[in-house]
Amino acid sequence: MGYFGTGWRRYLTAGLAGVVVTSVLLGAGWAAFPRVPAPSAAFDCDDSTLAMYRHFQSLGITAQPIIGNLGEDGETFSESDHVWLLVSVMGREIAYDWGLPKFDRQHYEGFPITLDDLLTAVAAAR
Repeated sequence: MGYFGTGWRRYLTAGLAGVVVTSVLLGAGWAAFPRVPAPSAAFDCDDSTLAMYRHFQSLGITAQPIIGNLGEDGETFSESDHVWLLVSVMGREIAYDWGLPKFDRQHYEGFPITLDDLLTAVAAAR
């Protein structure tokens, strides 16, 4: 476990690994890994986040859209240039970006937005 870090990261990683292995063994691997199209001119991070949000919502799993800037530490709201999800799994929050869980520190920082904010961003991009 030392490879995965210490403290909360170790427990988070072990917990997610347990959920993923259990899901795959029970034939529900699709639940842990929502399929989203690759980035393109017509499908960006707003669209990906909305697709993941709807996937988890359909399973009764709570998710929170988050905006931030993965290339900056301590960014302000106005410096945000990306959106992803924090998904609540077994009492823990797991960041998801482009259909995959993320464990780097940057994905656990940022600013929560509402579903309406996300829908507005998706509509504005069309």
